Amino acid sequence: MKKILLLLLASGLFFESFAQSDAKVWIGIDGSYWQKSVKTSGLVSLKNENFGSLRPMIGLKLNQKWDLGIMMSFNSYVEEISPLSLTTFSSNFNEDGILISQDAQTTHYQTSIDNQLFGVGLFARRHFKLNERFSFNLSPYVLRESGNSGTMDFYYPYNLTFYDYCLNCLSIFPGPIEVPISEENWRFGVDAAFAFQASNWLKLEIRANLLELRQQTLNDERNNLSNGLATFDPFLSATQGYFGNYSDFGSAITREGIRFGLVFTPF
Repeated sequence: MKKILLLLLASGLFFESFAQSDAKVWIGIDGSYWQKSVKTSGLVSLKNENFGSLRPMIGLKLNQKWDLGIMMSFNSYVEEISPLSLTTFSSNFNEDGILISQDAQTTHYQTSIDNQLFGVGLFARRHFKLNERFSFNLSPYVLRESGNSGTMDFYYPYNLTFYDYCLNCLSIFPGPIEVPISEENWRFGVDAAFAFQASNWLKLEIRANLLELRQQTLNDERNNLSNGLATFDPFLSATQGYFGNYSDFGSAITREGIRFGLVFTPF
């Protein structure tokens, strides 16, 4: 509900400014999709990372150099992250029940995160005309996006005896341990694009991110109560280090790839 109110407020201010000026409205959309294989030796493991995104936009052409606008963002991704290392201990006792030694074993779980995010943001755009058909533009932006349908997946390694594959019986490959998560991102950045004016009303763009500061918050949405009874989660303490606030600064090309876009000027 807050997202809808924010979008309506931004849209109202946006079109109020349009009504008081001679600026032209344009409608645009850009998107990207990529997929790459993940190197792994496990029979049950993450095989591919992928990212897909669409960004609808409405802009105001204030003059020959500057545009202002609002945009929405729809993202879906699957990403491999650093593996979980879990150390377990086994105790050895003699015939009298006296502890004589302890053995430690560290197991590494392949880990991935996936989510679907919706965002609303504002942008400006500075145009640099190259010739009659081609131009270059820079777009500073601010975007808030969030999603609460994500999971963090921890894949069982097959060197665990309990999950060794049985060739002489009906076996079901175990899936990953799925931890529900929510995510919120604030993104501040600058995109760069080359544009081709295909007609008076249509422009084609190829766009990439130059720099972006992303403030990311990952929240653990597990409910450790089942049917009113407390249940023990062996991964609860081991996985808490994955949650909290993160910041990263640099180009988002490695995360999102190259974007292709269309800009329509129907009015």
